[in-house]
Amino acid sequence: MKKILLIMSTLILFMSCTTTSNKHSRPVWIDTFPAGDEYYVGIGTSNTGNESDDRKIAEDRARTNVAASISTKLHSETEIRTSEDSSGNSFDYVSEEITAVVEQSLKGVDTVDTYYSEQSGAWVYMKLSKALWLQIQKEEMEALVLRISKFIVPSIENFDIPLSTKIQDLLKAKKMILKTPYVGMLKTSILEQSGSLIDILDIYLKEYIDSMTFSITPKLSEVEMGKSTNVTIGISSKKSSSVGNFPYKIVNEKGESVYSGISDKRGFSSTEIRSSKLIIGENYISLIIDRDEIGMDSSLDFISYPKETVIIDVQTISIGLRIEVQPDGTKLTGIDGAIKSLFSSNNLPFKLGDVDSIYIQFDINISDFPKLSSSAPDMAKANAVISLVRDNKTIYSFESKTFKDGGLNPEQAHNRVSSKLIKELKNNLEYVDGITASLSIN
Repeated sequence: MKKILLIMSTLILFMSCTTTSNKHSRPVWIDTFPAGDEYYVGIGTSNTGNESDDRKIAEDRARTNVAASISTKLHSETEIRTSEDSSGNSFDYVSEEITAVVEQSLKGVDTVDTYYSEQSGAWVYMKLSKALWLQIQKEEMEALVLRISKFIVPSIENFDIPLSTKIQDLLKAKKMILKTPYVGMLKTSILEQSGSLIDILDIYLKEYIDSMTFSITPKLSEVEMGKSTNVTIGISSKKSSSVGNFPYKIVNEKGESVYSGISDKRGFSSTEIRSSKLIIGENYISLIIDRDEIGMDSSLDFISYPKETVIIDVQTISIGLRIEVQPDGTKLTGIDGAIKSLFSSNNLPFKLGDVDSIYIQFDINISDFPKLSSSAPDMAKANAVISLVRDNKTIYSFESKTFKDGGLNPEQAHNRVSSKLIKELKNNLEYVDGITASLSIN
């Protein structure tokens, strides 16, 4: 009996100890954030009800919080930096999304403790030695500076490398820096320039852009609407033996693209400018760098970009007008003047002239209805077919609605129905738009 009592007492004592251990499982660091100057600390938690998922989520969040602690310091070290060139132009850089970038390359993070309960979910406590992070940071920055220097210096020093290649190399180096959390912290010397690496890259970019000279000829040209004019562009630089295949744009006064292309290796290009891209009258068009194509973003707005402007005078084209009324011999009072007035707008890209290789064929078709009785009015119907003819080929055609009207005699019926037709054509200028569009086809 004593042996049984001893066994039961032992079991009760064991159960009591086990229960006490479970109650003590919630760690202090959950309620009191660990403080200290030697470590970056991150605590993550998740409570979805799935223990396996919660542990993974809590680990990810703890790691992110370590990165956030680091990025707070990096933000203070890489504040907005403003540098000024000799012309007084300023340019800024802002370190963005540092937390995400740091987290991607984070190494040396230790898991200090974990906790899980059904009530509060999973908790994870991680830390990273500040001394270790400084060493990691130093090694990564030194490796990045060395990598970029080896990449950039040969491009800068070699005069025979095309200018377009030099610029693209510098832009690639900038993108490499912007993908790191050390945007404003990389200090070095490249040839005669010293200081922040990203500023050095911008200094060389500015030098290359400033060295460029643009030309576009002829300075003044005239072209009829519907036709094209050729211009020759030239791009040169004193910083390279050739500019290479350089992307450029020709834009109007509003900055809208009229043409975009790429020069040959010598920096030349012969370009056809279509008048359909321009307005009637004088067009001031400019040759500029196609910044989007070469990869120059708004961070380079401090640079004054080269531009060369010329004038293209787009003139209205002279086309003929041939009017025919069917059937032959039908007389319509004032019909020639009425039809010419349809094309008298100053905004049209063409003017009426002599019938030549291109003209408008305006056919009016009149037909009479049979009279049902001798006392009934004379009735007629009419429609028009308007065509644009070039070199004896119809390149556009429009057919109007058919109209009906009557009069005391056939002549009056013809004049009244033709007046209805002309009135409708004044109100519906679809045929004018069609002719204008067809004239834009070279």
